[in-house]
Amino acid sequence: METTMLSTEVVPVIRQLPESFIQAYANKAVPWGPVGYVVYKRTYARKVEDQNRTEEWHETIARDVNDILKISRGAITLDEGMRLYDHMFNLRGSVSGRSHWQLGTPTVARLGAASLINCWGVNMDNLEAFMFIFDQLMLGGGVGFNIQRENIYQLPPVKHKVKIERKDTKDADFIVPDSREGWVELLRRTLDASFVTGKSFSYSTICIRGKGTTISGFGGVASGPEDLVAGIDKIHTIINRRFEKRLRAIDVLDIVTIIGSIVVARNVRRSALIAIGDPDDFNFLRAKRWSLGAIPAHRQMSNNTVLANKFEHLPDEFWNGYTPQEGEPYGLFNRDLARRKGRLKDNHRTDPKVSVMNPCGEITLENGEACNLTEIFLPNIKDADQFEEIALLLYKVAKSITTLPYHWKMSQDVISRNRRIGGSLTGIVQAPELIKAEVLDRVYNAVEAEDIAFSKRLSAIFGYEIKPSIKLTTVKPSGTLSLLAGVSAGCHPEYAPYYIRRVRMAANDQ
Repeated sequence: METTMLSTEVVPVIRQLPESFIQAYANKAVPWGPVGYVVYKRTYARKVEDQNRTEEWHETIARDVNDILKISRGAITLDEGMRLYDHMFNLRGSVSGRSHWQLGTPTVARLGAASLINCWGVNMDNLEAFMFIFDQLMLGGGVGFNIQRENIYQLPPVKHKVKIERKDTKDADFIVPDSREGWVELLRRTLDASFVTGKSFSYSTICIRGKGTTISGFGGVASGPEDLVAGIDKIHTIINRRFEKRLRAIDVLDIVTIIGSIVVARNVRRSALIAIGDPDDFNFLRAKRWSLGAIPAHRQMSNNTVLANKFEHLPDEFWNGYTPQEGEPYGLFNRDLARRKGRLKDNHRTDPKVSVMNPCGEITLENGEACNLTEIFLPNIKDADQFEEIALLLYKVAKSITTLPYHWKMSQDVISRNRRIGGSLTGIVQAPELIKAEVLDRVYNAVEAEDIAFSKRLSAIFGYEIKPSIKLTTVKPSGTLSLLAGVSAGCHPEYAPYYIRRVRMAANDQ
């Protein structure tokens, strides 16, 4: 893992946006889409301390940009920060949705980059992987997890049949702290009891805040302890059934999707998961064949995909999911191709250690790796010059975020090596003049050149080598961010001139 040693160079002064600059935007019109403002207030506007209200857009963007300037340690200049502010305010470009929610918060100050990240990947080849998933989901990131035999067979057998009992008293063996770390620790103790120690234990949830209580640091409201208790009980039951045996891929899938069902109950956190399995694992292929009956509801928490580098590797069973009355179709992941190519025209961006993808399938990842995303709203951009400027500014944002600490060592190691980022586009079908090959090549080449120069600038400021990124762009499906501007999502086609858009929100949202 890289260590931070500052060079003897004078570190640039880190300036913040002038308050007068921010206030000049307070009354400016935002080019919201039809449901943009509602979605923004529901999803990204944080509570304003000591005031009975949530942020307005000019305040959210100020929080974002000021923290970005701080994170970059001056590598992004104040002038660049002001131009970035204007582009983001006017919905020409955006940081990731997670970053809108978390930049400038105590969570980032305490943990580093984790809560800013959309996408993670992990191989299920050790018990720590379960805690990794629980932790990252609670921080708002989606996780792709690989349950191929080559990974599952590395898990230890279930050595002990133990009793794990909820005992809401002060003398329980473990009193669960009212924190993300506390919930992860309960899962860790549950797994250790069966796989390592053989010691039964009791736990108490008396410290966990009640359902509906405000979460002051991360934001949102608490779900209470009941979903956690129910999930731990289900996980323990699955493990006990495999006493003196190893977990199967279907067991790991169930444990992870139960973890997802615990997390999704916590309101502002999502539970985006994708499982990567073998094409001839028939238990896995039937995991979401709802027509078979008796399929656990928690399995709906994950998308499922098989790793198949050739169509002839697929059994007939795979195609059953494409029959509507049978279940859900599974995706396909050609990992060999992903390792050899980024953009199909490039041969210089190989990715030989890719093992998994993120839940939306647009980012390939190594074990423990993350990808931080940005998004450009093409229909709101006037010409190729502005397109290039925005792409370069958002590249610098994403690259700067890779310099933050990551609190899982395996993530710190791989991110320090790869610096993977995902600059993406949305509203593609609405911007025919900007998706011409010559324009896209121009912008991509500019970002690629900037990556070399900006990596050197960061290295000089931080005092250690920050390498160019292994990947710079992605084709993202998009979702909530595209709703802000009211543009077509990502590269998706538009099938009709009008859509019915339903926006869900909690009954107690302000």
